[in-house]
Amino acid sequence: MIFVLSGLLFLGLFAFLAQIDGPTLQIVHSFTHPAIDHIGTIGNHIGDGVTLVLISLGIGAVGFRLGWPTWKSASIHSLLAHGVAGLFTQILKHTIGRPRPRLKQSQDWEIAPSLESGWDSFPSGHTTASFAVATVLAYHFPKAKMLWYGLAAFNGTCRVITGAHFPTDVLGGVLVGIGTALLIIHSPEKWKTFFQHTLTHGLPWLITAFGIVWISVPHPGIELEPSLSLFLGLITIGIGLGLRLWWIRELTFGGTPPPGRWPSQWPCLIMGLGLATSTGSLVVLGASLMTGIIWWQGTQFEFTTKIKSNPSDGFKPIWTEAIIGLVMFFLTILIFSIRSGVNFVSP
Repeated sequence: MIFVLSGLLFLGLFAFLAQIDGPTLQIVHSFTHPAIDHIGTIGNHIGDGVTLVLISLGIGAVGFRLGWPTWKSASIHSLLAHGVAGLFTQILKHTIGRPRPRLKQSQDWEIAPSLESGWDSFPSGHTTASFAVATVLAYHFPKAKMLWYGLAAFNGTCRVITGAHFPTDVLGGVLVGIGTALLIIHSPEKWKTFFQHTLTHGLPWLITAFGIVWISVPHPGIELEPSLSLFLGLITIGIGLGLRLWWIRELTFGGTPPPGRWPSQWPCLIMGLGLATSTGSLVVLGASLMTGIIWWQGTQFEFTTKIKSNPSDGFKPIWTEAIIGLVMFFLTILIFSIRSGVNFVSP
């Protein structure tokens, strides 16, 4: 179920992102501020092959010098993932033969193998390499995984804002990079489990990024007025957060909850759907619903195969959930601001 739904979701994301590939580049080309160019240059350097190789070699040098096995493995795996991902990317690039944004003059485009320069846009090589290395480093140094994935996402974003790639090129790079890294760092008998875990916990972030891009770029298909969707989204998030806090309070009130007990996950789905509702888009809402189903299926599998640790003593879990709720409220306000400041074209 998880893999089938994920496959359908990816097909849908590519189909809808393709509709705004052109408008995205038009917006990018309309900004000519030197600061944007400087930021884009920094992001491109982060995902450059030489930079990534130097990072891997630096980690390896420290690991072999001090005898730290984790650092040694991280260096070897990141170099392998980078190399294999690069090979896959070049095969896809020249098999698909998609023109770079600077060469694409119309929306018409057909898959056709090509070795010509500039006809190698899909997938983004920088993004593929960045996410391959980031996935390896996140596995070996999990406490800093937000940093690794954040830098990789920054690189992918810069590939778009500098006009080097379309959003769909970046999405393809994300999938190829992460998939290749998982194949490198895990043994074959563990591939299914770790791919499932990655889809379960990575798709919500991917859909959040997709939703922000979708509502930021002019296109037809926004169904609800911003104020109404904001109101419905805040109400839905409030209901989900309230149920979540009540459940945690019931488990933690009066002492430590029984082993294996953990708050129900479905209120989190309500909160996620509330955030999607605030976009006013059926496309984002549908993608979020499918992602929620995948996430729920994956977390239920994890709960039944491995006993989770108990929540922290006292009210720490409640404060954690409250912070998450505040972040989601902030995102709804951000979405409202974006939608209010963008003139969406009519169908």
